[in-house]
Amino acid sequence: MKLTPILTIAACSAIFAGAASAQMDDYHGFDEKTVDALNEKLEQPITDEALAALSQHTEVEACGGTQAVEMNAPQGWDARLANANPPGGDVPMPVPTAALAPDYPPLYEVLGVEGVCHAMFDVTADGKTDNIMTNCTLPGFAEATQDMLEPLEFTAADGQDSPATSDILLPINYCRPDKEEGGKSQ
Repeated sequence: MKLTPILTIAACSAIFAGAASAQMDDYHGFDEKTVDALNEKLEQPITDEALAALSQHTEVEACGGTQAVEMNAPQGWDARLANANPPGGDVPMPVPTAALAPDYPPLYEVLGVEGVCHAMFDVTADGKTDNIMTNCTLPGFAEATQDMLEPLEFTAADGQDSPATSDILLPINYCRPDKEEGGKSQ
């Protein structure tokens, strides 16, 4: 079952805005003890609707699973994508001065939720990231990707005078850390 991007965003935002029913009858495949323990510690318990939405992201294709997931493209994404510069393309990529290592959203990690993100951003002449846009399967992954990119700095690629590059396209897969091939992200 595929959810529309609006339904997915609404359901996932319910994690932080909604209140869970006193007793859940359906944990949507998640471990009952884990969900109950989380709900005892969270200020806003995880709702049944949020669990239903998150359950569609436990075995995503990009991480070796079978679930096809939809991206939640922001307004203007497709127009900008037409001019994107992916790694390995014709445009020399600026070099980051620190590792690209997004933090796995803690709630998603505990529940075993996986995701896919595509980030697009510019690097200015002074090596700063600018104009960051994310297209992700879940809001928590979009936030983690944004948080990773904002403080990054870059130097010019070999043979280039400046790191300035527009519309760099960066794919990021958030695969469960407990998978043998996984890691925090790929």
